[in-house]
Amino acid sequence: MKVQGYSLKVKKTRQKIRNFYTAAQGLPSDAITAAAFDGKGVLWVGTDKGLAKFDGKKFAKFDVKAGNGNISMLHVDKEGALYVGTENKLVKVKDSKIVSTTELEGNIIAGATDYNGIDWFITDRYLYTNYERGTLYPYHETETPDCKGLAAFNEDFVFAAGSFGLQIIHGKRPRWATLITQTSKIPTNELTAIAADTWNHVWIGTKNGALIFDGRNRWLTPDTVKALPRASVTTIAIGKNGAAYIGTEIGLYIIDGTKESFLGYNRWLPDFKVTAIAVSSDSDTLCIGTEKGLAIIEFKLMSLSEKAEYYQYTVEKYHNREGYTTNRQLTEKGNIESGAPQITDNDGLWTSCYVASQALRYGATKDKKALESARKGMRAMLKLMSITGIEGFTARAYRRPGEPGFGDGDKEWHLTEDEFGPLEWKGETSSDEMTGHFFGLSLYYDLCADEKEKKEIALALSNIMDHILSHEYTLCDVDGLPTTWAHWGPHELNNDEKWFWERGINSLELLAFLKIVYHMTGDEKYQKEYEKLIRTQNYALNCVQYKIFDAHTSHIDDNLGFLSMTSLLRYEQDPTIRQYFLMGFKHHWNDQRIERSPLWNIMYGALTGEHCDLENAVRSLEELPLDLIHHKVVNSVRPEIVWDSGQELFGGVRQLKEPLPYDEKPMNKYDNNPFLADRGDGLRAEDGTVFLLPYWYARYYGMIIEE
Repeated sequence: MKVQGYSLKVKKTRQKIRNFYTAAQGLPSDAITAAAFDGKGVLWVGTDKGLAKFDGKKFAKFDVKAGNGNISMLHVDKEGALYVGTENKLVKVKDSKIVSTTELEGNIIAGATDYNGIDWFITDRYLYTNYERGTLYPYHETETPDCKGLAAFNEDFVFAAGSFGLQIIHGKRPRWATLITQTSKIPTNELTAIAADTWNHVWIGTKNGALIFDGRNRWLTPDTVKALPRASVTTIAIGKNGAAYIGTEIGLYIIDGTKESFLGYNRWLPDFKVTAIAVSSDSDTLCIGTEKGLAIIEFKLMSLSEKAEYYQYTVEKYHNREGYTTNRQLTEKGNIESGAPQITDNDGLWTSCYVASQALRYGATKDKKALESARKGMRAMLKLMSITGIEGFTARAYRRPGEPGFGDGDKEWHLTEDEFGPLEWKGETSSDEMTGHFFGLSLYYDLCADEKEKKEIALALSNIMDHILSHEYTLCDVDGLPTTWAHWGPHELNNDEKWFWERGINSLELLAFLKIVYHMTGDEKYQKEYEKLIRTQNYALNCVQYKIFDAHTSHIDDNLGFLSMTSLLRYEQDPTIRQYFLMGFKHHWNDQRIERSPLWNIMYGALTGEHCDLENAVRSLEELPLDLIHHKVVNSVRPEIVWDSGQELFGGVRQLKEPLPYDEKPMNKYDNNPFLADRGDGLRAEDGTVFLLPYWYARYYGMIIEE
């Protein structure tokens, strides 16, 4: 049953593509000290062992023929020339050639260009300028020997930040005025960074966060402006687009209009502490230096359909194993080219989700490539049903000689043969696997299957259903015992408190299985069983509030509930019975909507026609990184995040009050906990189904229209 819903018109958004660079890619050292784009858009990077120039692919060392190699400063003037500070030498580079080398008194710390195009440089002894003479000369002695940075509006407003407050040079006969907590409203005397925009606003870093100063007497702090980060600031840059890039001891904060974001270790940066920032003139390339290397992040406009094409490519290249779609286990951290697709306990479930995405894709586009992809996955799923030798009993996965674990003696793996030779299949099959098979194959049946395939699928699923019904609503393994989680009978769900948590969700699953098989076979015995469970065993009532509050600690049953609802609400036409399912569905979605899950939001809207936070679903799809590697992500260091305590009642680990944006939180499937702040090891890559299934679900139901 397809209901009338609503749609959202979406346009292209900026996607981030990041690459890390170290000495292995041509940098003189991993310790980055400075970075800048010159007037021609060439990226220059300073390190503690020299300067390097980027050609778009790799770095090459550039000898400035001065100093000890430690680059203390890079600054670009209004003409686009690059100034390089190393010890007391200021080297001017134009068109990649050294123009001049000037010796200053003291070690060079920072440079700035004011509104009038006048250059200012500060050492630990003097402030220099070309204000009046056209060439650099000492303008005034420095009163902040530990200066952390320089900002300039004009000759009357030059600012130097240090551990003894803010120094401002002003007056007809220039003098330094010092702002300290004892004599002004400055919140702290320990300043760590400084930058200025073009409207007389000074951005200042401290160990307790970022500040904005109007140049006179007004200060904005993290206490008064929520957008300002509270982390210890190391460096600040203001982009031509007006965005503020605030480097800290724990990562990079970006304030860009209504969007505030955080780029942290290890997904976006090679280390926690930011030591340098450079932003291209078009703001499409961001360079972030750390003590362990450099990150270059490129922003590329992409539509959701273009992202879908990208994920489709990666799934087929990196995540396909004999038709099964799974995570990729990596042998080198962060390297998608290493390793191989992983054999998991849930090969059938995850492959079914991919099959569903391709069936929906075919339903929306009639693209024969989608049909081919769906068919391969469908065949793989049917094989899991046939290799066990037990009619109606499905394997979780199988492995062949030479694959991890083969022949290790695990009692749940059973040796058999197929047309290609020996293999081991895994039993102990769960309700997860069954939910996946019924979900994916029902969509394939309706949207893709020819008549022969429909008969095959109907027979396979009816065999499973017959097995369940003939074994007291369980799956029975080769040892004759029910598997641990595949229990759907009323004697357990309704009358055994050990199955309290599964009562609603397993009732929902069994009703969905029966409805699917009845839809495919037309055999009244399945409809009668369905009606019996509703009329005499309260299975519909079990579904009214099938989601039990658990403080967001477990998401496996959440995933199974949404997958099961797809089948029930597509096939059940009776308005009275639908009411019970819809009540349960709304209750479930309301509990989960805080997660901004694109899959669950879109499913809820597609199947009910109700408002479903579709904008948040699209936002999540836009935020999902192109790189789906489970990088080690550490957000617990961020002072602004809010921790929850509700999970303690259920023995859950420490988690957040609200999940972070998809490009900031650890990578996970929808059955994993998005409230965790830290996770990942860089040795696993998610497959693109996390994007493809919600995207094609929305496209099939007409919920997304792309400009």
